[in-house]
Amino acid sequence: MDEKKLTKQLRRITIITIIGSLLLSAIGFGIFGYIMKSAHEAEHAQLQAETAEYKERLLRQMDKNLQILTTLSKAYEVSTITDDPRQLGQSLMETNAANDFVSMVYMRKDGTGLMHTTESGEVEAITMDDLHPYAVEVMESALQGKNTISKIFRSQALDEKIFVYAVPVFENGEVVGALAAGDTINIFTDATDGKTVMGGAGYLHLIADNGMFLVRSENTLVDEEMKNLYEGDVFSEQTKEEMRAALEKGESVCGEYTYEGNRMHFYMVSLDVNGWYLFCANKVWGSSASLGDALTIFGVLMTLMLILMNVLLYSGRRVFSQNIKTLIRLAYEDPITGAKNTAHFGESFQQILETKQPFSTAALNVHNFKGINDLFGRMRGDRVLCYMENVLNHNLKEGEFFCRDTADLFYLLLLDTDGESIKKRLAVIIEQIRASSLEYGEFSYDLSLYAGVAIGEEREKALLAMQSIEHTHHTDIAFYNHDMHNAVRKKNSIESQMYLALQNKEFKLFLQTKFGMKNEGLVGAEALVRWQNPDGSYRYPNEFIPLFGENGFCLKLDLYMVERACEQIKAWKDAGLTPVPISVNQSKMLFSDLNYPDNLMQILNQYHVSPSLITLEILEGVATDNLELLNHQIEALHALGFRISMDDFGNGYSSLNMLYQLNIDELKLDRGFLRQVSKEDEERRYIILEQIVSFARKLGIATVAEGIETQEDEALIQALKCNFGQGYFYDKPMSAKEFSQRYMKKDEK
Repeated sequence: MDEKKLTKQLRRITIITIIGSLLLSAIGFGIFGYIMKSAHEAEHAQLQAETAEYKERLLRQMDKNLQILTTLSKAYEVSTITDDPRQLGQSLMETNAANDFVSMVYMRKDGTGLMHTTESGEVEAITMDDLHPYAVEVMESALQGKNTISKIFRSQALDEKIFVYAVPVFENGEVVGALAAGDTINIFTDATDGKTVMGGAGYLHLIADNGMFLVRSENTLVDEEMKNLYEGDVFSEQTKEEMRAALEKGESVCGEYTYEGNRMHFYMVSLDVNGWYLFCANKVWGSSASLGDALTIFGVLMTLMLILMNVLLYSGRRVFSQNIKTLIRLAYEDPITGAKNTAHFGESFQQILETKQPFSTAALNVHNFKGINDLFGRMRGDRVLCYMENVLNHNLKEGEFFCRDTADLFYLLLLDTDGESIKKRLAVIIEQIRASSLEYGEFSYDLSLYAGVAIGEEREKALLAMQSIEHTHHTDIAFYNHDMHNAVRKKNSIESQMYLALQNKEFKLFLQTKFGMKNEGLVGAEALVRWQNPDGSYRYPNEFIPLFGENGFCLKLDLYMVERACEQIKAWKDAGLTPVPISVNQSKMLFSDLNYPDNLMQILNQYHVSPSLITLEILEGVATDNLELLNHQIEALHALGFRISMDDFGNGYSSLNMLYQLNIDELKLDRGFLRQVSKEDEERRYIILEQIVSFARKLGIATVAEGIETQEDEALIQALKCNFGQGYFYDKPMSAKEFSQRYMKKDEK
């Protein structure tokens, strides 16, 4: 080979090598750029997702505080505590201490009120003029019937930044005052002062709609001297314009900026409260390393390009893979248990739907999990959640999955549609979790769980099934059916109408006769409630009374029925008729109110009715809650002249020992004693009834037999020497008007 040919060949090889190196460099830079871009985009998406999630948590906390105030305001609706400054002040102190607010205010419509602050511990009389303008705004809004949250301001009394929740207080459907609570900005700083997003790298800030910083992280990732987003040169003019436009429209915005030599990206989203925005900033992945240096090294060391490209490709893939795994873990895993979260569950569920596999969903929860956290601490509570995750993980089949939603709520996707099979599987899971009992001192705390199942339906239906047995404690597992959906709609319909129905007096007084068993004839009547619709039709108590017991509306309804009974007794007296005593059912919540006797007397005095004509009936379950408090209330009611009757005795877990401890005047035997008794059990039933009646007689307690429907029932009750009888054998419940026409007689005096 001659020199020219060799030179030509060498040149050709050199050119090919150079071109190949350049191509490999281009490919390498392209791959490297793609990795950087992908990681950046993934990080941006994660920043948005986590900021949005924190927004939801923050809104839920503020809504929870509003709900606490709303619940407290309802207590004021049914009491006279707001009329007594001393009692009102004491109530504000107690409720403030129980809920960790920095201050509480009750403001009347005339602009006067009381305020308690945690800092001073004192209750002072105030007027609207004593409040900060922002507090005045929300207070006035609450007096207009709205729940509101104030802007952040510095309290002169507390010397710190606070904001105020305010809700209206109603009386008979009209606003009579406003209840407000001050809260520190710790609700924001508890999160923003720490590393809250992006695995500890991102920091959150609270921004006003004018761009002002309201609450800042300790590590701001922006200029600490900046008071406003639009100050200085941290952000470009174009970025500032984009921010300003987004804030004006209430829209979210994302972008990038450079701070202290680092590329930063940010995401800003509206909280939908007072024009507040969450602003999250985070370093762009790889910004601290000099990409330019890396490119220079690639250009200078062209001869090492292949090796370097391999190294970089390998390293890049590894970094990219690690970042993707981290981001996926943060986006789809529950940080406490390590289980998948609802986002992952939702995506996996869509895949199940697309493949058209048969499936069922289940919702699993622990009764009174909050009580576990309160009793044992959050750390022990988290251990319980981790244990539940472990049990679920070991009991699911291939292809099945689960997630933790909030608190102790877990969702399961089962590739099973057989009800019995699902029930057996869930029973095993529940039993295994129950095996993890908690020790508290000398006592053990057994876990109680319940579950809902929806075959071929989304998890919301399973949740509905679970909620249907939340308060029963008798059933562990419930299956969804359409009746549950209808029940929810019916419940919502009733709750939307109940206050207006009370205002319009749609709840009507019905009376059922009460006869003496020694031929005394009519000796009294029991007040029963019927809900009359505007079209004249009726809703019967089993449709609404259980719901009113759950939502607290019974507090209003029971006192309303006492008033209707007093109204009827007054009408009899005004007509020259001899009134008979009326028994009125009362809920246990009323007996927990220390103002209950005074509230009753206020009603009776209004109608000039003697307490001897009103018998207050309580269910036996009231006595099992707080016997000491109940006896205290009974003594107070006896002193006023009321008679106390215990209804449905024998329906629950009552015992003769309870009768010994309670100072009641009358005992009503549950109608179940007279129903569905076989001949084999008839002798046993008679012995039980005889002992109850005999025991009551020795204690000086009168007995009433309910549910007498036949001549045989009456004969049995007479043989047992019960004092009174009640039931369809004598007469059905009827309107007060019909009762008066049929049974009331002119006063012979």
